[in-house]
Amino acid sequence: MFRILSEPLDIEALKASAEDPTCGALVTFEGWVRNHNEGHDVTSLEYEAYSALANAEGERILAEAKEKFGLKTAVCVHRVGHLQIGDIAVWVGVSTPHRDAAYKANRYIIDEIKVRVPIWKKEHYVTGDSGWVNCEECAKHGHKPEMDYSRQTVLPTIGKEGQQKLAESKVLVVGAGGLGCPVLAYLAGAGVGQLGIVEHDHLEASNLHRQFLYALDQVGEKKADLAEAWLKQYNPSIDIEAFPARFQTLEVEQLADYDLIIECTDCMDTKLLVNRAAIIAEVPVVFASIYQFEGQVQVVTPDSSCLECLYEDGTPNEVLTCAVAGVLGAVPGVIGSIQALEAIKQLLGLEGRLSNELLIVNLVDYSMRKLKLPRNSNCPAHDKENPVPESIEVTIDEINLSDYQVIDIREPNEVAVSSLPCDHQHIPMNELLNNPSAINKDKAYLLVCAAGVRTQYTANAFRSAGYNKVYSLIGGNRMLPEI
Repeated sequence: MFRILSEPLDIEALKASAEDPTCGALVTFEGWVRNHNEGHDVTSLEYEAYSALANAEGERILAEAKEKFGLKTAVCVHRVGHLQIGDIAVWVGVSTPHRDAAYKANRYIIDEIKVRVPIWKKEHYVTGDSGWVNCEECAKHGHKPEMDYSRQTVLPTIGKEGQQKLAESKVLVVGAGGLGCPVLAYLAGAGVGQLGIVEHDHLEASNLHRQFLYALDQVGEKKADLAEAWLKQYNPSIDIEAFPARFQTLEVEQLADYDLIIECTDCMDTKLLVNRAAIIAEVPVVFASIYQFEGQVQVVTPDSSCLECLYEDGTPNEVLTCAVAGVLGAVPGVIGSIQALEAIKQLLGLEGRLSNELLIVNLVDYSMRKLKLPRNSNCPAHDKENPVPESIEVTIDEINLSDYQVIDIREPNEVAVSSLPCDHQHIPMNELLNNPSAINKDKAYLLVCAAGVRTQYTANAFRSAGYNKVYSLIGGNRMLPEI
């Protein structure tokens, strides 16, 4: 039992709490406030503590001492506040069958508390001066404050074994946006030992109302690097690795190093890539998507139904991003939190985890339902001979523009405002979809629109029709370099 107290200590009550009738020894230590220290005449002391961390670390020290020295009981109380000469600042009492172990345990507890527990001492001198005299003690001994997981380890389904399993887990999060931010924060807070972050995008001001890992003065910076820095400050005891790139740049062999993948993008092209790659690498994935006030969560394992089992041709007819459909910041916050919870369930094998089903959450009326999703025996994703499909989306930095025939699919009124700064054809989206013979299946095409949303849909449609060299430019016409 370790406690921080602001009132004077009741020594007799403390002794009674430390006594054990089966033991042959009760050894106590009393640390008194003395009137001098290192040549200074002292008039009084002040103690301050970071109570939450101090109590947690103090309990750990007593538990270590009990195991190390075979103690029956171990009690330590430390005062805080303003203490006068002669007051007891710290009291330690241990009971054990053998006095030698009790002496050693007492000394161990005192020494460990001095260097590990965040309690600071300020001395007041006869001269009127004062000073904090042991603020650097923890730093001298290399101790760093650590995240306290006691509120979750007390859960019977977690415990110390579950916490250790989380610490040994390695999770890859694809996308550090509205879904990815709560996922990353809650997994880091839960103590997942290693987190990988795949995010190619840069922070925009429109992201901030739902992506709380970032700040306004960071607009324009790489989100992967920003998320890494935030998480390292939030929980320094876990390992973070940022991949400021698109998902397809990761090899399947890299994915196999992870215990779990969490897909947090609003891009169906990326979701399908993750789905295929994860099945090949035999790594489970927690998917989620949102549409306005509704969210969906699905878990794909190597043996379960998958994302492509939902669609006969492996491709949905239409997907709207947050930029088009709109999003209220709290919605991805809720769905991302569910993803994080499901991830912990999967890592620890807890009851109630999703399997061959789709969880649908309606945040208008707060209803939730689960739909059964049987595995489709004809799903191409489960044929391991099928390679991971090539992404239909490309960034301007990944390609040589001269290798493609560029098609501007924007409407005439958009083109009138800003024309593309390169050689291109102009074929509006609907006209192109209604006349696929306008392009050649054997040639490579780069489709360009205002933001990359219409081109993604159009490229998907052409890929489904057998046009395997049609690509969508991420970010739209603003990404094209001026000539």
